[in-house]
Amino acid sequence: MSSLASRTIWGFEVMFLKSTFRKFSSFVRPNELPNLPGTMSAWQLYGYKGLESLKLVSTVEVPPITQPNEVLVKVKAASINSLDVMMSEGYGQQLFENYSYLKPSRISQVTKTHLPLTLGRDFAGVVQAVGGAVKNLQPGDEVMGIIPPPLAGSHAEYLVTSASNMKQKPDNLTMEEAASIPYAGLTAWSALSITAELCIGSKGKKVLVIGAAGGVGSIAIQLLKNWGAIVVASGSSEVIPFLIELGSDFVIDYTSPEAESELYQFGGFDVILDCTGRTHNFNYSFLKPWSNAKYVTLSPPTLRNFDEHGMIGGMMKNGLDLLAANSSAIIEGKTLRWAYFVPSSSALTELVDLARNKKLQTAVDSVFPYEQLPEAYAKMKAGHKRGKIIVTM
Repeated sequence: MSSLASRTIWGFEVMFLKSTFRKFSSFVRPNELPNLPGTMSAWQLYGYKGLESLKLVSTVEVPPITQPNEVLVKVKAASINSLDVMMSEGYGQQLFENYSYLKPSRISQVTKTHLPLTLGRDFAGVVQAVGGAVKNLQPGDEVMGIIPPPLAGSHAEYLVTSASNMKQKPDNLTMEEAASIPYAGLTAWSALSITAELCIGSKGKKVLVIGAAGGVGSIAIQLLKNWGAIVVASGSSEVIPFLIELGSDFVIDYTSPEAESELYQFGGFDVILDCTGRTHNFNYSFLKPWSNAKYVTLSPPTLRNFDEHGMIGGMMKNGLDLLAANSSAIIEGKTLRWAYFVPSSSALTELVDLARNKKLQTAVDSVFPYEQLPEAYAKMKAGHKRGKIIVTM
């Protein structure tokens, strides 16, 4: 064998050994750390029948750090999102279970995508341990962040997720306030920045936010104002003072008989962000014609179509649904767009910085103790809230 070939093979061996060493040197089991238990309590889903399928289990294994970029966090507060309630009823089951087949080792070790499943998409807490590649966080740091679905969530005493999914908590936020921001904030940011193509340079753009008093809508209003947009917020009469407090330029009481005529007086919107959960009967007439105006909905039928028609059938149904929904709008140069939560470390930094600089007001509707999580789910399902519902550990 030539010396060049020998050096090449040796080089690959060294790279493999280094990679293997980094992987195993970053593996941290909680029972190997002082003052950390091997098991924890977690609210787990044992079926898809909603609240009756949720059980508080005290013998769940504390998740280990298995990747060099991961962080173990003791959860102090977590929010309830509409996605949690919907997943407890089987929403997204087809797609999430197929995800487990794509990444079986990761799922089986940590995420428990198959039942029982721990829900919860965002959190605030205290770092307990970090992987070998994490340099910006250390044990004792107070953090806030997200856990992308379908990974095991934050409705538990401990969680593990990538360091890129969390930021240090600003001192001016309580744990409850910090937990109210990440998932709703990134959902609002994704809808406005990625789907609606708005940004800091969107000064003067007219945006209508429907269902503006909820967790996503309340943050969307504030992002838009920080980006220079003109914001019209729609809500019921009892939330109008709250919408004004958030910085809305104009508010519309959707229960008023004059609501529709008042909206037409704005001369057409560049973007409509619909946070209501409406799945059909979208009104495109309030959009500006022939201006690339967009109706952005946060309730696309994507996952429901997968659940009802399987993966291949669901993909076909999604394409047909999007085409049908746009058939009337596109005649006037308007489009319906489906928005989704997208994890983004840079966007999370932007949200945290806004909160730190008191340019993002947290909106907490109510706080429940950890033991009353089912009651928090019930309140979330009932709707008509102002901001986020929080559970404290």
